[in-house]
Amino acid sequence: MLAYKLITTIKELEPYRSTWSEILEKEYNNNPFIEYEWISTWWTTLGVHDNVEIYIVEHQGVAVAFFPLVHSVRFSTIHYFSFLGQGFATYMEVIADKEWLEPSITFLLKEFSRKYKRYLIVLHGLLESKNTSQELEKYAIEYQMPHSIFRTVTSYIDFQTIPMDTFLQKHRKKFKSLKRRENKLKSLGHVVFQEVNHNHLQDMFTLFKRRWQKKIDKSGFTEKQTRLFYERLAKTNSKVLRVEVDSLQFEGQWIAFTIDLCCRERNFCLAMGHEPDFNLFGPGRLIEKENMLKAHQAGYRYYDLGSGYEPYKFEWYTHIDFTRKFVMSTKGVTERIIRLWMVLRDRLKGLLTNNHQLVKLKRDRLGELRYFLKHASTKEWLRAVTKIFQRMLAIHSLDVYIAEQQQDNGNVRFQELSMKDLMTVKEQATNVADFYKGYRLFAESDHVIYKRHDQTAVEETVNYSYELSENMSFIKEYDSQRLVEIVADVQREGRTVCTIAPWYKRYRRRKLMQAGFHKAAKINIIKIFKWQKIYHI
Repeated sequence: MLAYKLITTIKELEPYRSTWSEILEKEYNNNPFIEYEWISTWWTTLGVHDNVEIYIVEHQGVAVAFFPLVHSVRFSTIHYFSFLGQGFATYMEVIADKEWLEPSITFLLKEFSRKYKRYLIVLHGLLESKNTSQELEKYAIEYQMPHSIFRTVTSYIDFQTIPMDTFLQKHRKKFKSLKRRENKLKSLGHVVFQEVNHNHLQDMFTLFKRRWQKKIDKSGFTEKQTRLFYERLAKTNSKVLRVEVDSLQFEGQWIAFTIDLCCRERNFCLAMGHEPDFNLFGPGRLIEKENMLKAHQAGYRYYDLGSGYEPYKFEWYTHIDFTRKFVMSTKGVTERIIRLWMVLRDRLKGLLTNNHQLVKLKRDRLGELRYFLKHASTKEWLRAVTKIFQRMLAIHSLDVYIAEQQQDNGNVRFQELSMKDLMTVKEQATNVADFYKGYRLFAESDHVIYKRHDQTAVEETVNYSYELSENMSFIKEYDSQRLVEIVADVQREGRTVCTIAPWYKRYRRRKLMQAGFHKAAKINIIKIFKWQKIYHI
């Protein structure tokens, strides 16, 4: 004897809070998205304008199952049901005692068929390893209901099936590579990986926004209501659901973060982000590695990488599951047409999202183009147009200048910047990249006066470089008005100064001659598409 009750407000649902949580505790649920705290926080923050309907199936007046749905009417007469939290909940399912799951699904779907002549049920986030997906498919087959199923791979690490020593050995090359990057970063300043409390979520959102400012982001992660949702969720007082935010900081500045939803034995990695200016150091990979090791040390069995075909997820996984989207409808012609359209749409979407090159083209390249069109100056436009033509055909003529004599200007000493100092000067991205390549940066106050390399001379506009002889230094991006002082600063160490000037930059060449440089060589470069020929004169 089953009956159902319809709940349409969070106030009506609140008396069932303990029953809901007791069912999940009994079933040892590790899906964070169906915990009462997640559902209620989503409903009161992001779902306030959705027609949320919680169907409670009862046996002799006792709740045995909860169906968290959103109900709407489409095409005038078709009732459309979906799980709530779409776009935010990666996994969803029916909340029920195991023994009542099948009878509850059968009962409620029969009630829908009796109450609604035409309906369409679209349920996302159904893990194949859970029972809800199997029971829904079983019902559709048994009652001959038109249905379709779409699958997305879900990868995860099961620490219980692989000893940590074996895991480290399996990925020893990746860990060794990451260790080198970590050591290089630590040699330049203080690096710390630490968990932060909810009061620092603002730093996380700021960093995520910087990470995606030149990319196309459809997650809405930094939108006002989404931020409010995660802030409220982080403050919930739950024994089984925790929001954990970890940061990777360099000299007190966030350069990477992870945000995880932790539920019993599962650590679900919700989102990651890193400072784009530090890309060469791989902060995203470093914090990902630290987060996995932290999850293991904290006793979580599963480190969930989430649904999707991103390559990095398959670098670490030990097991895979599949997340289903289940579509079922009544047998009317309109419902069949809509379901067929959804099938074609989702299959096309699956083909496109599974192609990582197309995803990168859309997300990264088109994102960079959009950012460029919005923010590029006239000078940047000219530089971009020039690069396009130079990729097809280009003739470059470079002059190499050398200053060997001592300059009589011993009073000026420019301050050499450390990596820590770069956090406060302008053009951080360019400066950090040059620092990583081995340049030494010298400044006065917070203004970079010149950059120096003691092994290699590089003209990056034409991608040309050569090795320097002993006791020679190459300078670039220098302040032309203070060139005499710059030369003296370098020669104070007994080194010869070298630089490169393109033939068309007459002002720069004139300044070099006035500062005591002389032309030592000419380099002509002819480039036709990928073919290139270099002539030394």
